[in-house]
Amino acid sequence: MKILYLLLLSLAIYTTSQAQSKGEANTVETLDSYGDAFTNYQPLVVNPKETKALAPKPTAQTPKPQEKKVDAKWLQENYVLLETKVFNDPTKENAEAYAYMRRIVMDKSQRMGNAVDEAVRDDPLLNENNRVPYSSSGSISIRNANIQAQQDAVREMSEVGGLLVFVDGSCRFCAMQMPIIDILSKQYGTKVLVISLDGIAPKGYAGTTVKDNGLYGKLQLKLTPSIVYVHKPKGYTNGADLNKYYTVSQGYYALDELTKMVSYAGFKSKLLSAQVQKDLDIWNRGVASVDDLNKLTLDANNPASFKQKIQPLLLQRY
Repeated sequence: MKILYLLLLSLAIYTTSQAQSKGEANTVETLDSYGDAFTNYQPLVVNPKETKALAPKPTAQTPKPQEKKVDAKWLQENYVLLETKVFNDPTKENAEAYAYMRRIVMDKSQRMGNAVDEAVRDDPLLNENNRVPYSSSGSISIRNANIQAQQDAVREMSEVGGLLVFVDGSCRFCAMQMPIIDILSKQYGTKVLVISLDGIAPKGYAGTTVKDNGLYGKLQLKLTPSIVYVHKPKGYTNGADLNKYYTVSQGYYALDELTKMVSYAGFKSKLLSAQVQKDLDIWNRGVASVDDLNKLTLDANNPASFKQKIQPLLLQRY
């Protein structure tokens, strides 16, 4: 009888172990209710409802904000997500979020383009105009500026400064540039000083030239012709040069392009009146600033916040 009792006890324990391994129950709090069943040689059966009741209830958690910096990686990950969301569910919120996302992409692209254009414009070796004249890609950002504003800028600059034109006697493009300089001078009243690196005037130029005294190298110019604007020229004081120089161009430019380059030098250096400065910057009107774009954070799972956060950045630029 004792052997049979132990055998049945082993069978009950084995049955319990098998049930637990199959996921039928995870824990058993008490075996008090099994006493009668055990004495009647019945196997242990765990009630799934009792086990489920013992399991802790999950607590509701407030979702944490998921805003991240809106950089190239974030845009790559979320642009398609928002595009797909508005495609599948074209609600006003989804459409606005997608439209504002697209606007940020365009603004960042324009700011990147402006930076690249400036880099190209400042380095004559990157400027396509110096390789093939008339095809300058370095002046794209000012090519579309208002023509009247460009002319007003050159007139303002001519009233308080003048141009230094660096040439040399063997430079073919210098000979082509000098007639353009003469027209610019007559049209806007611009004062011009022609400086020859070798002391020889360009072919066909009958005006006055002076020999370079080392200023070409001091200004780190690379090509002739090079044109530099001097704001409110001053004489040397005790051998010290107190003048401020602004490089306008390096390489040959036609009259309309040269007008743009002179006006852009004034715009970049903030030498112009507020109105002319504003008119020349017309194509950046309404474009979010670089600082605002770099500080922007958004949550792709909260489309309603896009308009709320981006619209103020745009309004302050109008």
